[in-house]
Parts: sequence; C-alpha cells; structure tokens
Amino acid sequence: MFASSPIRKLARSEEMFAETQNFVGLAAHAEGPIDVDALSDAFDALLEAHPVLSGHLEQDVDGRYEIVLDDLMHSGIDVIELAGPHDVAPPMIFDQGSALIHLRVTIRDGQAQPTLYIHHSLADGHHQFSLIEELFSNYTDLVTTGSMRPVKVAPAPDSLEVILTGRGVQKRNRSGLERLLKAMFVYDLPPSRRATTEPNPALPQLVPMAYCILGETETENIIEFCRANKLGLNALLSGAVLMAEWQLRETPQIPVPYVYPVDLRYVLSPPVSATECTNPVGIATYLAEIAPGTDVVELARDINDTFRKDIADGVIQQSFLHFSPQYVGNPPGLPDVVMFTDNGIVPPLRTPPGMALTASHGEFYFAVGSGIEIYTSKIFAGQLMIEYHSHGPQPEKSIEAIEAQLRAIAARQAAGAVS
Repeated sequence: MFASSPIRKLARSEEMFAETQNFVGLAAHAEGPIDVDALSDAFDALLEAHPVLSGHLEQDVDGRYEIVLDDLMHSGIDVIELAGPHDVAPPMIFDQGSALIHLRVTIRDGQAQPTLYIHHSLADGHHQFSLIEELFSNYTDLVTTGSMRPVKVAPAPDSLEVILTGRGVQKRNRSGLERLLKAMFVYDLPPSRRATTEPNPALPQLVPMAYCILGETETENIIEFCRANKLGLNALLSGAVLMAEWQLRETPQIPVPYVYPVDLRYVLSPPVSATECTNPVGIATYLAEIAPGTDVVELARDINDTFRKDIADGVIQQSFLHFSPQYVGNPPGLPDVVMFTDNGIVPPLRTPPGMALTASHGEFYFAVGSGIEIYTSKIFAGQLMIEYHSHGPQPEKSIEAIEAQLRAIAARQAAGAVS
C-alpha cells in the first residue's frame, strides 16, 4: 500500500471534464535533433515544480471527484520510434484514476513530435501552453548548459469558482444562454449530429480531426483585414466558421447557435496568471441568423459587438456559475450548437540551436458515446491552422468550406491593398 494525500475536490466547473474523462494533447512538430534524456529530465522537473500534475482522480461515495497524490513515481515519458511513413503509433491509453499528465515523443524519419497530454480538469489551453513553455525552457537550458534553474514548487491551481469569489464576481440574473432559447423548439430539425449513439467507452478515445493550414502571406492578409475593418481575429474566424456551417446545413431558415470560451485572465481584476487557475474561462453565446446576402464582415462585427456588450455587462465573467457547457449531445429542440475555440497567435518556444518547432496541432480524447464536434484555431509560426475535431461522417467538407471563406477574406485584403 502507498500513502495517498487528498489535494482537493474538483469544483463544478472541473467535474464535467472528469465525467467525460477528457484529456487534451498539444503536439509540437520539431525539426532537428532531440535529446530524449534531457527532455525526460525536463519533464521530471516540470512534475517537481507542479506536484498536482503527478496526481490522479478518485471518486467518493457521493460521486464527487477528488485530486489525490500518492507515493508512486510517474511513469515518465513515452518514446515511440516509427520506421516508415505508413507506420502507426500505438494508441494512447488514458486512465484518470492513475495519471493526469503524459508526455509522448513520436520519432519518424529522425523528426520528433513531442505531445503533452493533460486532463482538462487541471488546465485549459493557455495553462497547458504555459507548462509546455516551462518544459521546453528547462530542456533548452539542459541541452545548452547542462543544467537548469532551481525548481520552484507551485501550489495546486485554484478552481474558477475560487478565482471568481476572490475577485467579487457573483452570479447575476442572466447566463448568456437566453439568446439561444428563441431557437429552441421552433424549427423542424434534422437529426442531431451530436446525438448519443452508443454506450460510453471505458477509456477515452481520440476524436478524429480534419484541418487546413493557410500560408504566411494569406495569414498576414487576414490579420491585416481585421485591422482594416477594426475587428478582432476571434470574431472574424467565428464569422467564417458560422458562415461555412450555415452553408453546409442547407437549412437557411434555421439560425446557428454558437458557444465559445473566453479567457478571463485579462478580463478579471486583478489579472489571473497563466497557471493560477485550472480553467479560468467564461462562456460567450451568439445566435447566428444568416441570410443569403449576409457578409462575413457584417456577421463578425455583430459577434464582436455582442461579445463586448456581454463583457461590459459582466455576463460572460459569471456564466459558469449558471451552467457548464456540455460537449456531449445537444440540448433537445435546439439546432446543433457550434463550439469554437480560438487560441490566437501562439508565441514561439525556446529551443536549442539546431532545433525548430515548425507546427503544432491539438488532440482531444473523450470517453463518451455521443458525437463530439469542436473547432479550434491558432496561428503558429506565422500560419493559421483550423482544426475540426469531429465524429461526423465528412468533417473534411466543413474544413473545405471554412478554408474557402478564409481564402476569400485573404484575397479581399490582397485586392484592396493592390488597389
């Protein structure tokens, strides 16, 4: 028997990720040599600096989940070497009752792809990227100097509820979901793509992904288009995704409900640091009522204006105190909800001389029997990438429609710049 120490119970905002056994992976595509031993030492230092990462989840008699630490050592990094272009790495096996973090390094043709997987109850994307920054910073120090800075142990991150209470954010009358209710039980809907179709698997399974990448020139044109039209990048990308969804659904009279997370780190006062909280996000909502003549700029501007008003009214900040967004299924009577996370411009990571990180992608694992549909975006190494994690039959069609929207926007900016 090994001694175990309860850290804390998961808050309501975190339990949804335990119920779905949700792990999120963030992969870096590396060029140049990788020192596996140094990366292993850097990973050990990361676990030493953030002891909560070495924990696991246990469920009490009331069904509540708790983060627990024990005296067992983490199994360390997983290194997979593939011989040829058609070799496939063995699937990841996640068990939240054993471990909450994994680091796999897949090496193919001498090129490495390190991927850090973290249970979503412990970290959102911003939090996870900060941990990856720390990992690669330690790795770079070890490779270039043979040592790294002394480890500074961080406390377990707080839940969103604790962060909100500490900043005086209280539950208000509005949740933000009210604007979606006008589309509920109003339309004769096609079968939901997100319906439960089979029993939940015992362990988390990878959600298939389709994606597109725009080159540096087109990406810069899209950023310039946002500046010229005084739009946030998130709003423009949201508009492109919703226009594509509306076209593919072939139900022009039915609006498209939209739900997206908002990073509250710089919205709350005082600001929240990168790893101070597990998932410091609010939920924004929008009902896209699109017509054949709707322009993507007009749509994006309305998304932007709605977002700003909801932030000014404090609705988004306290949205999680009303409800937890469900990845599983779809509210009955409501058109299929679009979920989209824009990760913005991802800053470069420190790497040793001779090694460069040229691309990045995300992975989602769930133990659910329902269709999962999540769009994500990021700009990494100057290139815009849109990912569609979906159990749908033809996710590539959605990606092609979004890519067409984005290339048309880039072309509009290029034409305007020339004229």
